[in-house]
This record gives sequence, C-alpha cells and structure tokens, in this order.
Amino acid sequence: MRILGITIPDNKRLEIALTTLYGVGRSRASDVLNKAKVDPASKAKDLTVDQENEIRKIIESFRIEGDL
Repeated sequence: MRILGITIPDNKRLEIALTTLYGVGRSRASDVLNKAKVDPASKAKDLTVDQENEIRKIIESFRIEGDL
C-alpha cells in the first residue's frame, strides 16, 4: 500500500505502519482507522481495495509529509 509516494509496511499492524508517514503519529493513526472503520490490529496486506482507498482519502486530507 502506498500513500503520497510512501510505502506502508505490509507486515506491521496498521496502527504502527501508518506512523511511517511524516506527520502521522499513533493518535492520528488511530483516529484515521476509526474513521475508516478498520481494525487497528490488521495488517496492510490484509486490507481490501475499498479499505485502502478510504484510509488514503482520509490521510490525504491532512497536512503531512512535504506540506509540513
């Protein structure tokens, strides 16, 4: 899974894996997963395309990575 050109690790829990994005910490990752209705303990490789797109849409609405 890639978000804003950054590859999200497939084998880590999503709650931790999303923190590879600059500007996304544990609390923001938890908020994103709650809004997307995705289990924080799931892994990126187990997501459906719809779940990936929902997470991507929510994260891209924040100021992260190069914008910071």
